[in-house]
Amino acid sequence: MDDFDGLADDMDGAGDKLGRDAHDLVRSATLRTEHLAKARAPVLTGHLRSSISSDFDGGPGSAVITGETGPTASYAHFLEHGTSRMAPQPFLNPAADVVEPQFYAAAEMLAGQVLDG
Repeated sequence: MDDFDGLADDMDGAGDKLGRDAHDLVRSATLRTEHLAKARAPVLTGHLRSSISSDFDGGPGSAVITGETGPTASYAHFLEHGTSRMAPQPFLNPAADVVEPQFYAAAEMLAGQVLDG
């Protein structure tokens, strides 16, 4: 029974570490997207850039961890996608396009660490 208890303790510790690592990964990818979106955002008054922020739900012990980045400026959608009279000036989607493959690569590494033990 001691071997089983030791294995259970090891699994609990690994799960806690994985939760922390996953939380850190989601947080860093979300903040990196925010940073890149702000850098790419067109600036006239600075309102759009200052409206870009990130929100997080869940923590290291949660079953689900989410991060969301986006602007709150009412006109952000029109700048990102354009209008019938204005060409698009994308800032958020290109930022996500940069971060997304990095996020998935890091998530695969985390999964590999769990499977490799």
